Amino acid sequence: FMGDDDIAVISQHVNTPPVAPSWHNPNIPRTLDSLIIRLMSKDPGERPQSADEVLQALQAVDLSVTEEAEGKEASLDAMAGGVFVGRQREMDQLKSIFEEVLSGRGRMVMLVGEPGIGKTRTAQELATYAGMRGAQVLWGRSYESGGAPPYWPWVQAIRSFVASSEPEELRNQMGSTASVIAEVVTDVREKLPDLADPTPIDDPESARFRLFDSIATFLKQASSSTPIVLMLEDLHWSDKPSLMLLEFVVRELPQSRIMIVGNYRDVELNRRHPLSITLGDLTRERLFERILLRGLQKHDVARFIEIAAGITPPAALVDAVNTQTEGNPLFVTETVRLLIQEGDITTGKATGGGTTSWEIRIPEGVREVIGRRLDRLSERCNEVLIVAAVIGRQFRFEAIKRLVSETTEGQLLDALDEALSARIVEELPDEIGLYQFTHAQIQETLSDELSTTRRVRLHARIAETLEELYGEDADDHAEELIPHFAEAETVLGSEKTVQYSQAAGRNALETYGFEEALAHFERALAALAADAPDAQRAAILSGLGRSELLTLAYPDIQRGWEHIARAFDLYVELGDSTSAVAVVLQFGGLVRAWIHGTAEVFSRALELVAPDSAEAGRLLEKYGSAIRLEQEDAAGSRRALEQALEIATRTGDKHLETRVLLGLSMMKIFEGDHRGAIELSLKALELARETDRPIQEHECRLYMVVELMSLGDPDAASRHMEAALSLEERFGLGTGPSFWYRYFIALLRGDLATVDKLGEAIDIDIPNDTAYGLLVGIGAWHTEERSDIDERFQAAQEEGQTAPLLSQRTSNTIFMALAARVMDRPRDAIRAGEMARSILSAPSLTPENEDMARIAAGLAAVAAGDAENAREHYRHLENLRGTVHWNVPISGDRVLGLLAHTAEMSEEADAHFEEALDFTRKAGYRLEVAWICHDYAESLLERDAPGDPS
Repeated sequence: FMGDDDIAVISQHVNTPPVAPSWHNPNIPRTLDSLIIRLMSKDPGERPQSADEVLQALQAVDLSVTEEAEGKEASLDAMAGGVFVGRQREMDQLKSIFEEVLSGRGRMVMLVGEPGIGKTRTAQELATYAGMRGAQVLWGRSYESGGAPPYWPWVQAIRSFVASSEPEELRNQMGSTASVIAEVVTDVREKLPDLADPTPIDDPESARFRLFDSIATFLKQASSSTPIVLMLEDLHWSDKPSLMLLEFVVRELPQSRIMIVGNYRDVELNRRHPLSITLGDLTRERLFERILLRGLQKHDVARFIEIAAGITPPAALVDAVNTQTEGNPLFVTETVRLLIQEGDITTGKATGGGTTSWEIRIPEGVREVIGRRLDRLSERCNEVLIVAAVIGRQFRFEAIKRLVSETTEGQLLDALDEALSARIVEELPDEIGLYQFTHAQIQETLSDELSTTRRVRLHARIAETLEELYGEDADDHAEELIPHFAEAETVLGSEKTVQYSQAAGRNALETYGFEEALAHFERALAALAADAPDAQRAAILSGLGRSELLTLAYPDIQRGWEHIARAFDLYVELGDSTSAVAVVLQFGGLVRAWIHGTAEVFSRALELVAPDSAEAGRLLEKYGSAIRLEQEDAAGSRRALEQALEIATRTGDKHLETRVLLGLSMMKIFEGDHRGAIELSLKALELARETDRPIQEHECRLYMVVELMSLGDPDAASRHMEAALSLEERFGLGTGPSFWYRYFIALLRGDLATVDKLGEAIDIDIPNDTAYGLLVGIGAWHTEERSDIDERFQAAQEEGQTAPLLSQRTSNTIFMALAARVMDRPRDAIRAGEMARSILSAPSLTPENEDMARIAAGLAAVAAGDAENAREHYRHLENLRGTVHWNVPISGDRVLGLLAHTAEMSEEADAHFEEALDFTRKAGYRLEVAWICHDYAESLLERDAPGDPS
């Protein structure tokens, strides 16, 4: 009978001031408002289909147009909860954005304002409108007190989609993403029990990217048939993994029919808040905007009172409510409800000689008005609500039944019905017996009424009751149990806090919530008693170390390894060699993170396993890298890698074989054998693709880029780079190395626009790497001088003198020397030379570190005009001929030409400059050609010898 358009038109009329005589009876719009809210909240197929059904729905509102308001307190109060006034501008904006989404241009909107300002109510109004336009609305909420696993708002939203879908429909919508999403949303596997497990990914960060990509892909695919509006509530309380997923999905919104509507309290944020960081990133996205909500206007307050109370409110009442509440919708709603319940707003009082001093009846704050409304509920109802408030924003009937003593099930249901009628709580559709406080401030008001002692004891009862309720599955609810056991430590001790924090940390690691895992393990370690068993301490340290390795940046990431090493020591002391070896085998990423102290632990771990075992092969591969990095033992590194390769070949461990081949390939690069390195890298690439290992394939591609660029084949290098970038996009692999080599290629080719773009990305993506920072400085030579270049040189010098790893000091030294050469800063070149001489005096050096230190020292000799030192370094660097250095964007022959010129070896200098020009011109390294021409010309001008080229 009523189509969507009819309902929309009537809705607009009843939510605006009366404009025709037929509206003068205030009860009529109030009744229709309630009816329409109920109609529009239904699915289209469930709405009334005839006039008779509309009349039946109208009667179900349980309001007579002739009855006085004071005779229907409960119904009026329930109706007030559905009133929506004002916000016309904001709603017009939201509807306009939604219409864009329908056309295939996804958007993200944030509703922002103080508590109670109407963020959720505005979102609900949009949800009604979107539902009428055929969209599917999914809701997710964050909670202040914690108690939820990582990605909880997203899990809630996807759960509701799963619940409303038939199995085959769900299978079609999710496609290949189903098995990945099922790792965090178990409802998917319950609905599709025959799902195969997803392909294993060794790197946890890449596995998390795959999860993010799967969720984004699923939402985009589902929205192609039905538009999706995703409501994410209370993001100021969100966990960091959920915010990271939000950033990811927002970037995937173009060409989708997805509208994300988040809300948050701006008063809760400071610049270090995780949401502040996310908002800063989202602001750069063109499809993101904020809508700031402020208090209602006076005429909106008047309209609210008219609809809610069924009267034409006197000006004094409107002024009093508006002034006292400052138009805050929650405060307005609770105040009007209270005045209705206390009989202060009736037709008689409003129109005939009623009190005009309304201010004395209006509480000063929303907490007070909520408190006065709670006072009108029965004692038993208040007792139930206080227990529920300590449980959290959501609570289950079964938990309350066990906690409220001397109350029958019937009495408990009556108390909850009383709270439902007063709109203190609401039932949630997720499951039978699940309730939620209608607003966080109601829960907070109830909880704050308790004394500290009573609150602690109640937390203790709740903790033990919930633990008993969950039984053997308690670990699966660890996040919910932790807040209660933590609050009750003075009563129950810290043992359970440790136990469930540890379980929550494990759960978070398994679902890629690394930041949440870190917080859980930190809490577990802090709460652990001094005399706790060493096995428990080792397990916590192991989880903490792994979480830190996955979340912290340099130099803080070193703490992660130190916790891993301490866990290893404890397991060794306990005689648990299996756990000790497992702890260190979970560690990777040695070179990129500049972590030190690993070689000694890997060496000890090798003593705990059989020499020819698979574990020995994996440890040898890590040990080989570690001793080269930490102990400058190139020969020992090669022996370890060759042993690992023999074990991998014998045991058929192709994953290990791939990693070892990559290690041996890198050794070839270090030694200047680029063609040998290419041969090994191609073999590793073949194995990685055969075994479907995208991380190893990505690494192989980048090795090929290094090798081919060094040999002057940038076209082939670019093809491997494109393949590597494709893998990054598909699997979310780390972008740090690819940034480096893309920058390297652009710098050599003279693609200055790309140099500038990637330089900014490097500064953001790798902010603490001083060597990379100087590389960005080198790339910025063509622009105005960087304001921070002095700081970058100073940072490189400090790290070049104090870094724990020699390779780290060498990297800073060579980039400082090259930057000084490019920027014509001879004093900085000489400083780099002093640092390089210190490195060259070390007892042992790997070939790569010796070469880089000699290049730095040689450029310093050039800057100082030191012929003797230039000749010495020239003699040791002849292996650089015919290449571009693998780690520094400079041709070997240019370095040799500069050294030969400084050493007054004219013929050799000319030959090297000519060879450098020939090599770089053929390769298309335009910027390097320009620098060679510059240095060659400068040497000829300085020499000014008869017969020199002009």
